[in-house]
Amino acid sequence: MAKLSVNVEGVEFKNPILVGSASPSMDCYGTKKGIDGGAGGVIVKSLFGDKGKLGRNFPRPRFKLYDYRDYPGYPDKLPHAFTLNSLEECSHFGYEEYMEDVNKAKKMIGKDGIVMASLSGVTLEEWETMIKMVNETDADWVELNVSCPFAADMGVKMGAGAVDMCPDITSFCAKLVKKPFSVKISPQASNPVDIALGVERAGGKCVNMSARLSGFDIDIDTMRPIGPGAQGGWGGPYLIGYGLKYVAQAAKRLSIPIIAGLGVWDWRDIIKYTMVGATLVQSGVGIMLQGYNISKKWADSIDAWLDSKGYTSLDEIRGIALPNILKTSEIERAPEGVYASVDYEKCTKCGVCVRSCFYDAIKLTKMGAVINSKKCDGCGMCVEVCPSQAAKMNFPRKRVG
Repeated sequence: MAKLSVNVEGVEFKNPILVGSASPSMDCYGTKKGIDGGAGGVIVKSLFGDKGKLGRNFPRPRFKLYDYRDYPGYPDKLPHAFTLNSLEECSHFGYEEYMEDVNKAKKMIGKDGIVMASLSGVTLEEWETMIKMVNETDADWVELNVSCPFAADMGVKMGAGAVDMCPDITSFCAKLVKKPFSVKISPQASNPVDIALGVERAGGKCVNMSARLSGFDIDIDTMRPIGPGAQGGWGGPYLIGYGLKYVAQAAKRLSIPIIAGLGVWDWRDIIKYTMVGATLVQSGVGIMLQGYNISKKWADSIDAWLDSKGYTSLDEIRGIALPNILKTSEIERAPEGVYASVDYEKCTKCGVCVRSCFYDAIKLTKMGAVINSKKCDGCGMCVEVCPSQAAKMNFPRKRVG
C-alpha cells in the first residue's frame, strides 16, 4: 500500500483530504463525522469577529443547485459539472462557544484526525482576541480566513474585502499564533498568487488557495436574485480549472505548503491538485452532496491508483505536472495536417456536428457526416459535440529519425 500521510509544519495528517470550512463542519459533531468518514483533517466553520456577527444568523434557505437534478440517471448517477450557490458565512457560535466546541471536537476525535480552527476578523483587535483564545484550545491548527467571498457585502472590511490587507494581517497574527497555521487567500483579486507570495514574505507558513468566487443569478419573473436576494458564494466542480491554475502558479513561486480544493468532486481531483503542487486538498461541496464517508472512498481509490502506477507515496507525484504546463506562447501553433474525420459505423446522421462547424466543412449525406479536410480547420468542436463519438481528430504522422 502507498503512503498517504503527509506532514505539514510538524502536523501529521493520515491523508491529504480535508473537509472544507462549511456546514458539514459547523460543530463538533460534524467535525467528528468528517474524521470518521475518512478525512485526514477538518477545517471548522469560521468564527467571525463580533463586527461581522451578522453572519452568525443564516438565511433560510441558503443553498441553490444549478444543473444538478437534471443529470441523466440522477440520483444514482451524479453530474460532474454543476454550480452550488450558497450564502454560508460563518459559525453560528460566539467566541466562547466556538472555543468550547473546538475543544469538544478534539476530545471526541483524539489522535484519529486533525482539528483546524478557522478565524476571520475585521480589526486587528478582533484578530488578537480570537488568536489568544484559540491558542488556549486543543485545536491542532489555525486557519486565518481572509477570503470569505461576500463578507465585505455585509458592510465590514473582512474576507475578500480585506484582500489588500492580507500580508499585514498575516504579519500581525504570525507573532501571536502559537499553533501551525495557514492563510486562506481570496481568488477575488487581480492576482491571488501575488497575495500568496506577500503572505509568505509576511511569515505565513501555509496558504489555502481554495476559496470560492461570489455572484448571483437573476429570476427574470421576479427581477431579483434567486435565493435570499443577495450575492452568494459560487462553487462546484466546474471551477476546478481555476483552482488548478492558481495552485500551479503558486507552487512555482512559493516555498511553503499549499492547501487546494476549488471544485473537488472525486478522488482524481485530489491527484490533479497534488500533481500541480498541493500538499493538502479540501472539499466542501463534494462532501456536502456525497456524504462524509466519501473521503474514505477517495482515500482508497488514491491508494489503489498510486499502487497501480508504482508510486509509494504522494510525495512522488507532488508537482510532477508543473514542467508540462506550458505558457500560451510556448504551445505548438497552426500545425499542418490536423483535421477531423468520421467513423461511419458510429455516425447516426444526427447533424449536431453540422450546426457547430464554423468553417462549413461538414455536409450531411445518406452515408453520414462528410468532412472536407481542405476546409476543416482542425478546431475539434465537432469531436466535442458528437453524441455518438463518431467524429475524431487526425494528426500527421511524426517523422522517425
